[in-house]
Amino acid sequence: MLGIDLGSNTLRAVVMNEALEKLEEYEFIIAAAKNLSQSKVIGNEAIQRLKNALKELSKKHDLSKALAVATAAFRKAENTNLIFKELKKEFDISFRLISAQTEAKLSVLGMQSGLLALNLHQEFGFCDLGGASCELSFRGNYLSFDFGIISFYESFQTTTNKAFKPLPYFKTKDKKLQIHTLIKDKKLKSLAFRTFEEVKNIKKSLKKQKMKRIVLNSGVPTSLAAFKLGLSYENYDAKKINGTRICAKEFLYFALKLWHMKEDEARFWVGKMRKNYLVAGALLLFALFDKEELIVIDEGLREGVCVAYYKGLF
Repeated sequence: MLGIDLGSNTLRAVVMNEALEKLEEYEFIIAAAKNLSQSKVIGNEAIQRLKNALKELSKKHDLSKALAVATAAFRKAENTNLIFKELKKEFDISFRLISAQTEAKLSVLGMQSGLLALNLHQEFGFCDLGGASCELSFRGNYLSFDFGIISFYESFQTTTNKAFKPLPYFKTKDKKLQIHTLIKDKKLKSLAFRTFEEVKNIKKSLKKQKMKRIVLNSGVPTSLAAFKLGLSYENYDAKKINGTRICAKEFLYFALKLWHMKEDEARFWVGKMRKNYLVAGALLLFALFDKEELIVIDEGLREGVCVAYYKGLF
């Protein structure tokens, strides 16, 4: 089964057999959510990147038999139906636009598959921070929040940045003190402080559930895990990053490191068109988590689609 996850930033595909073993994996940068907040449509450049990705996949796979789903950016875009009709005509592929709750459920199935492969059976919460939405799942509850790394960063870019006046040191919390101390760049500091407002609702839900262990599976934590292991974007290996433990403060250090990288170096480590979005995502996760045990799993929606298919759930 070829499972395809068309997300707000990437198209990710996987081939799995009935034993739920991954045989092939693919990832393409699409950036579907880029400028979506302003234009309300998926842009022509993103559509062309999507078509290029499908052309590559069609060289080895019959796309008419793929189980393909699309998520947040395509739920929001006004031209989604037109795009899907065009793709059906050109590639004979049928995309299903799934709800936020279905997205969360399928993503959890994928993450659980990854945990089982690592023989991890404890109780976990699950957090999937995408380009245009963030899903939090725990004990059978599935919540979706209307922010993502692309939508958040672009919102920051388009708002008028007034001179930022941080609170005095003695009135701030420890995390804000770290930002004061470590971040000298004014734009990055302003971006970092804005994350606390962005995550306040999801943070309330997280604290209410008192989850001690959280699985993270989206591009920000997997990129951080790969960077920690010295894996470039081209040499990314899910088997090596699966099970990586990280702590909240590492997201801040990753954001700082990436922000100050030259473009060529950043492209080597995290790929094209991802640097600033990953910085924004790392700061969001730094603001969101505190003392939780965080574990990185590469498996997610694309694997969840295949798992659901073989279990007769989708």
